[in-house]
Amino acid sequence: MQFTLSAAFLLAAVGLVHAVDNRLLYTIPAGDTMQTFTSDFTDACSTWPPAVNAGLTFVEALVEPGDFSGKNADTEAKIICGWTDGTTFPTFTEDVAASLGATPA
Repeated sequence: MQFTLSAAFLLAAVGLVHAVDNRLLYTIPAGDTMQTFTSDFTDACSTWPPAVNAGLTFVEALVEPGDFSGKNADTEAKIICGWTDGTTFPTFTEDVAASLGATPA
């Protein structure tokens, strides 16, 4: 009986958890290819000085071509630059994108 209650509680708790989508939609700089922007964004994000200087741990640099409906794959991308301090997930997406000349779409 106790196992059944524990299992039911666990399943109910799991049902309350939902994923947070931190990706932001940006227009890549004019003249850049998606391949170049992806490489530049990944390099800049993974070595971003404010995050490194704060002692954070790099988690991910993600560039997904296209908008949220899959269009404009050559000019727009869903991006995220994430780090962690072990308990929180600060992102530097806007700053890294701006440093490369990308603009919010």
